[in-house]
Amino acid sequence: MQQVYTEDQQLIEQIRKGNEKSVVQVYQSFKGGFIHWAQLNYNIDEPSATDAFQDAVVCLYNNIIKGRLENLTSSLKTYLYAIGKNIIRKKLHQPVMLDKDDLWIVEHLKAEPIDSFAANERQQLVARLMETIGEPCKSILRLFYFKGFTMEAIAKEMDYKNENVAKTQKLRCITSLKKMVRDKFSGGDFYDD
Repeated sequence: MQQVYTEDQQLIEQIRKGNEKSVVQVYQSFKGGFIHWAQLNYNIDEPSATDAFQDAVVCLYNNIIKGRLENLTSSLKTYLYAIGKNIIRKKLHQPVMLDKDDLWIVEHLKAEPIDSFAANERQQLVARLMETIGEPCKSILRLFYFKGFTMEAIAKEMDYKNENVAKTQKLRCITSLKKMVRDKFSGGDFYDD
């Protein structure tokens, strides 16, 4: 895999080697932005956002030290925000369990608004396909993956009868997006079912 996030990877290596200044650097670099992002997207107060950020940094540190994070496939910022998002959703008692389809899209899309460019060609392709997938899929996938809406909230936002209708539509959208990706990578090197 092409290594795009060289500075971030160097930070990870420094943390792995026990350089505490690197942890402080990560903390200081992302704290303000994360707190603002969390308050905006999850309607939580500053102390709660700060707690979530601190927990996310601890989790990031543990993942690095325990060897769970070897090579980045996104920016460090995206990775840290994803951890923070799960922590916030857990604290708000929103479901954070990901099914097979959710894992696929999270692992391959990597087009969070907090990260201004995609990690590689494949991710850029998926991001472009997201732009062409059409409605209501584009809105549903953005609400769920980028804004953290629950299926119930998506049903209300999209004027669906109930949560189950929204779930069914989301599954159709993911299936459609996967097919578009498979068609572009007919050699099968991108996604194996």
